[in-house]
Order: sequence, then C-alpha cells, then structure tokens
Amino acid sequence: MSKLTCKEKIDDRNRSWLELLNYVEASTSSESEKLDKLTQMVLPKFVARLVKEKEDKMMIEKDGLKSCHEVGVEGKQDYLTGKQKKQTTKGNKKKQKINNQRKGQDSEKLMEIGLEPPPDMPQVFQDYIRDLGGSEIKLVIQKFLQVTDLRSQQNRLSMSLKQIRSAFLSEDEERTLNAKRQMAVPLVEPCLNVSTVNLAKWSIRSSLSYIINGDYSKVLKNNRNSLKPNAVVQIWSFRIEPNSQLNFALIKVINGEDGHVIN
Repeated sequence: MSKLTCKEKIDDRNRSWLELLNYVEASTSSESEKLDKLTQMVLPKFVARLVKEKEDKMMIEKDGLKSCHEVGVEGKQDYLTGKQKKQTTKGNKKKQKINNQRKGQDSEKLMEIGLEPPPDMPQVFQDYIRDLGGSEIKLVIQKFLQVTDLRSQQNRLSMSLKQIRSAFLSEDEERTLNAKRQMAVPLVEPCLNVSTVNLAKWSIRSSLSYIINGDYSKVLKNNRNSLKPNAVVQIWSFRIEPNSQLNFALIKVINGEDGHVIN
C-alpha cells in the first residue's frame, strides 16, 4: 500500500488519500482486502467525476452552437460558430427607421439606414458557397420582408422585377418561367441549411414578380426566430457545375427588431 501514498486527494467526500488509507489499514490487515475496500470507495466516485467532466464539456460545446431556428445565419454549425458576428450600428435609430419603412420607397429607406449600396455577401456565405463549388455569384434583390413573405399559408417570397438588381437567369430558364412553368432551385437558408424551392414568375397587382415557393414554408420554419417582418434580406444567385445549376442564397442583412447588421 505504500506505493499509493503519493496521492493527495480522492473523490470520497473530499477526504484526503491518507485519511482513507489510514481508515482502511485500521479495518483489516489483509492487503487484498485493503485494496478491495479502497477500490470500492474510490472507483465509483472517480468514474462519476469523469462522467460529469465529460457532460460539462459537452454542455459548453453545445452552448457555443445555435440551432437552425435560433440564429439569422444558422444547420452547418462549424461555419457559424465563431464566424458569424453582429455589428451594432446605431440600433435604436435603425429600429425606428425600419419600423417606419412603409412611409417611403424601399430604395430610399435602404439608403437612409446605410444599405445603399448593398453590403457584400458575408464571408461565412462566401466560404460555404465556395465549398459547394459555386461561382458566378450575383445579388438578385435586397428587400424588406413583408408579412406576406412570412405567412406559411401563402408559402411564397416575392421578388418584384422592378427591384431585381442583376440578370441571373439563362435564356432557357427565362423561357421556362415565361411559359408559366416552375423551376426547382436549391436555396441556402440563413442558417446554412440547403432546401430545394420552386421559382416561378407571377403577375401580382398587374406587376410581374419572381416567386419562391414550393418548400419555402420549410425555410420559414427552419428560420422562424430569424426571419421577421421588416428584416432586410438579400437573395443571391450562384451556379454550380457541371450543369451550371442555378442556386439561391437567402441572407438576412438586418434584423427588423434589433437593427444589427450581419458581418
């Protein structure tokens, strides 16, 4: 037993090793019984401590992640944790302007809150799209989210042709939409999940709009704590070879409630 006296503390009610050793040695003269008693007293608590330390570590790691519906730029957590940061830019002032956005034209309101010209795509999305093999990245639209964009029953996000900033469709794709047919398009969500939505062209109040629908309600559900009325969002297009497949990325730029700009 002398080899064990170098230990100072063990996990038995914070008693020192020597205290336990003295207790065991006083109870029996058999070395094997001493070892058995020490094992019974020490091992369960030692294992319990290891388990607790492991659980604590897992909780810390879990707290460092955000579920898909908890963040604006949120499923592939390795891209999000530590990369996606928010920059406060006169939050109260912007909040007031966003809440009053219906008083003027979108372009004027975007200029007032410092989003004209539009900010670049966040680096986290650039990295993710690059890893997907994406290229030909174009900003399609920057807009305030309306209530109609967020109703799961309506299941659509509208993009008025008057607000489109870049020609993002091929001639064949344009012909498909003009023939009142839909296209399946993969969409990178604000949380970096990828869903497949449909793209169509509709006439709404005598004005033409591109419409994202299909599984768009799933996108709303995945990002329900992020996509809110009056939030400013961007739709970006990009292509993936070998067939130059059209893809979208939906990015929240400003939260309609807190006025934070996504970096």
